[in-house]
Amino acid sequence: MRLTTLSLLIALAVPTVASAASPLARAMTEVRADRWEAAWAQAAPAGPVARDIVTWRWLRAGQGEFADYLDFTARNPDWPGLARLRAEGEAKIPADAHPDRVIAYFRGAAPTTGAGALRLVQAHAARGEIAEARALALRAWRTLPLSEGAQDELLSRFRDHLAEHHVARLDEMLWQGHFVSARRMLPLVPAGWKALAEARMALREDAPGVDALIARVPAALSNDPGLAHERFGWRQRKERTADAIALIEERSGSAAALGKPEEWAGARRAFVRQLLRDGDPARAYRMAARHHLGGGADFADLEWLAGFIALRYLNKPDAALGHFRTLEARVGSPISLARAGYWQGRALEALGRPQEAKAAYSRAGAHQTTYYGLLAAERAGLPMDPALVGNETYPDWRDAPWANGSVLRAALMFHEAGERALTEMFLTHLAETAGPRGQRQLAGLALRLGDHHVALRIAKVAAGQGNVMVAAYFPLTDLARAKHPVPTELVKAIARRESEFNPAAVSPAGARGLMQVMPGTAEAMAGRLGMRYSSKALTSDPAYNARLGAAYLAHLVEAFGLNPVLVAASYNAGPNRARAWVTEHGDPRSAGVDVVDWVELIPFRETRNYVMRVAESLPVYRARLSGRTEPIRLSQELKAR
Repeated sequence: MRLTTLSLLIALAVPTVASAASPLARAMTEVRADRWEAAWAQAAPAGPVARDIVTWRWLRAGQGEFADYLDFTARNPDWPGLARLRAEGEAKIPADAHPDRVIAYFRGAAPTTGAGALRLVQAHAARGEIAEARALALRAWRTLPLSEGAQDELLSRFRDHLAEHHVARLDEMLWQGHFVSARRMLPLVPAGWKALAEARMALREDAPGVDALIARVPAALSNDPGLAHERFGWRQRKERTADAIALIEERSGSAAALGKPEEWAGARRAFVRQLLRDGDPARAYRMAARHHLGGGADFADLEWLAGFIALRYLNKPDAALGHFRTLEARVGSPISLARAGYWQGRALEALGRPQEAKAAYSRAGAHQTTYYGLLAAERAGLPMDPALVGNETYPDWRDAPWANGSVLRAALMFHEAGERALTEMFLTHLAETAGPRGQRQLAGLALRLGDHHVALRIAKVAAGQGNVMVAAYFPLTDLARAKHPVPTELVKAIARRESEFNPAAVSPAGARGLMQVMPGTAEAMAGRLGMRYSSKALTSDPAYNARLGAAYLAHLVEAFGLNPVLVAASYNAGPNRARAWVTEHGDPRSAGVDVVDWVELIPFRETRNYVMRVAESLPVYRARLSGRTEPIRLSQELKAR
């Protein structure tokens, strides 16, 4: 065990035995076998926090009685994962539970299930708090799926109050896909709404006779947004893409015509890019611009797409500038702010307003840990921020308000037990509400523990809130000391994006370890290097994984040169796809191809983001590795051969 870890654990009075012998490690083995009594017994020597860890897992698994949930949440209101735990507990509240205990359970956390809402309604009613009971019943009625018994009881208590909301409940259950609850509402709504609901459900379920059901919908309801959305989904599933695009265009005149604009947004993004590929930028622009969203990731992507198409395809820099300014006003992360500012600069240049363009680039260039921040800083003529060397110090975590709390104690126990995912869960949970100083303390703690993955995860939480901690955000690891057949900064940039430096990571597709190498690729690289191939070592030996991953990077460099765009795209999506994109959009290394546009036209969202994140890491890691800054030349690096 590391001496730094030892001193930290001694300071917190946490057992310092080796991971394999840790009481919590033994307890977690029993937990995974559902041997709960044995798990508590194994955890007992480590103290009450270790026992609470077992209880936390037990309750999240839906075990125990209401009293157990009430006790745990009262003692540990700041633990992560309580939303799931509380939802499990709502189902355990008995009908005869004391009203005060029920109300205490929901203090600070509204019910998320119909069962929980009913029990809280009953508790307020039992205490004579009729207004509270009525308000809660209405919220549950309009938003939550309910069992038959819960529905009947709410109706028996508040029939007159709920009567005018039956249609709203039916509509919401249909949008959410809770068709059992929706079908229970059919006897309570007018005949026209019943016909509409049956048509919507039939469309979603691909039921036979759907055309006849749609024909039964009265004319007054035939324009219902929910029905339109189900028809849209049906057309997508049947691969009637042109008809689906026509329908979303037809409905995009207003938010009301869409009903729930967010439900259309994912498909809208895909169709915008498809229309661009099909050579119809005017139609793509209208699709992007008429999203009717107020914020969030889909808003940011669609608002940017509208501006990008207006600027780069339609020669409408004024319209583009409006979109990019709207984007900047409604986002908060450094990545999004830099993107908005950079493209404002491009639009202002197109409008012949160079001073305003430089101001926009300078604003975006303040975010030099991001792809667009670096590109903007380069255009503004800004020097590299000296902070990117990563020499910042982190304040002592021991004076933090959470230093002696059970969440940190649990996190350190998980760390010592080798529970990487749970260590991350608890420390990042603290980071979400710790504020800038607390986030720096947590990042410093993770770095002292030697857990670069958790340090990076904490730093990402902080960066999303505008607090960039370079040493944790771009951590140096053993990769910095190893010799590689390609530049070290490229290996680190790929590993940072692939696994976030988690040596045990396994993707759903089967990629493994630090550099997320596919087993087949790893075996081929091992053969090329004359090494023994070991599937187990891919996740147990980071150096072994890194050597094979770096060998594959060298293979890609042989094909594409030291071009980070093509190498990163190939590592993520495969070299054949990268070659296909070169055929479609031109070679990003060529003088006549705008490489920034080229990256944005990569058809896979994951790969677009991947390329940007790898590219932005390269100059930062060079600064971290060398201990000195360099002139920003990212645009040149993106064109490298």
